[in-house]
Amino acid sequence: MNCLVLILAIFALPLTSFGQTGSAVNNNDLAKLRGKVTSRDFGLERAVLSRLLDNEFEARVESLRDAKFFLINGETELARKTLFTLLKRDQGKLAPVLKRYLALADFQDGRWAESLIHLSSPELNAYPNYARICPLKIIVRIAVKKTFEIKNEWNRCKIENSKDLFVKDMIWMETLVNLADGAPKGFGSKTVNRYNLLNISNDDLKVILKLALYLNLENNFIDQLEGLDYSAIQDEELRAIVAHMYFRKGKLSQSWKFMEDLATPNVENMKGNLWLLRGNQELAYAQFKLALKQKSNSQNALERALPLAWSLKQWKEGYKLSDRIYAHEKNKLQKLTTTAAFAVSLENWDEAQNRLELVHQEAGEGTAQEVSQLSTYVALRKNDKKRLQRYSNRSCEGGDLTACWLLTTSMIWEDLPLVLNREDGPRSEQILWKELSSSETEAFKEESFIDQRDIDELDDSLIKLISKAQ
Repeated sequence: MNCLVLILAIFALPLTSFGQTGSAVNNNDLAKLRGKVTSRDFGLERAVLSRLLDNEFEARVESLRDAKFFLINGETELARKTLFTLLKRDQGKLAPVLKRYLALADFQDGRWAESLIHLSSPELNAYPNYARICPLKIIVRIAVKKTFEIKNEWNRCKIENSKDLFVKDMIWMETLVNLADGAPKGFGSKTVNRYNLLNISNDDLKVILKLALYLNLENNFIDQLEGLDYSAIQDEELRAIVAHMYFRKGKLSQSWKFMEDLATPNVENMKGNLWLLRGNQELAYAQFKLALKQKSNSQNALERALPLAWSLKQWKEGYKLSDRIYAHEKNKLQKLTTTAAFAVSLENWDEAQNRLELVHQEAGEGTAQEVSQLSTYVALRKNDKKRLQRYSNRSCEGGDLTACWLLTTSMIWEDLPLVLNREDGPRSEQILWKELSSSETEAFKEESFIDQRDIDELDDSLIKLISKAQ
């Protein structure tokens, strides 16, 4: 039994303890290893587990290890699927660990509400699990603006973490909590102004500069950046933060000098933004793809790469990117419409129709005009006469004259969709005019079935008859 408790305790350790070999690995080192971590051989541990535990529990522990590996490597979707599968089968001792990791996966993807649901579970809010999740829970509460009695929760968090928290590590949380609790105007500026960048360690410097970026207070330190010593400039993470501050202030050449030889996801995003400012979409798109290669769930990179994929006609890649965008309630329909648009560009009519139908079901009468237009075109290409009439009618009511023409024409010309789907396709207007102008045609001769002179004679006779009658 003691061995079982020990094993459970090992798997309940924070994420930073996973994958360490030899010396300890701190959070910064783990960030650098994202996307490069390889799984260790757990053969010996597996053999020990098989003796102590039943096979089913051993399999769950193995899956939990995989989920931790996915989280560290930035593969949050894989981690989430693995954790949900485990949670369905285990509501016992592993449940607090599973919910904590699910909260971390949702937090990484910006799914604040979902993360808070996991963090608010009774298991995680009881001793000793609360100490492990309370800082994250407070940050998520601030993100979703649920800040009622947040100071009380922060005080409890500090008490239960008294052995692990130090005063110098609390500046971030103290500032966030005070701002969320209604701190007076200028509180943030007073907080960061207490520090002189030239008189603090590199670790503390990173904290203060990140806080300044978060509070949009770059001006408070921009003049001090030039006085940083050699050790600060050699720290790659610190150099990236300085580059970000210069970028924010529009000092692009100085920003480029600091980040030119760096290759972190944030830096790749900044490089992509710089190429966009110079009007080079191809290089900007390449930089955002590099950012996604290092951090597959980077929403900043996804949101910038997606419109560029459309602009550069990278339909296949754009379709994959649009499917990776995190969809919350506010942008769920936009995501479905965007994915459908890329599916149309790929001529994947069935997939496009499925996505658009979901939009119509969710939006109802409030469906956007662009969605109706897209649905009209998909129905036309699929020769779906029922949907073609329905959606072209909606588009016509919205003022789309092309849809009005299509609605009336489809009633007269039933085979119109078949003409569009011909292998050779309909010939363009330019080609038709060219053929007409180059062909030799005879002069048009009108056949006369009634002679005008006969009409004149009839008129004369009618006049005479009228005269006699009078």
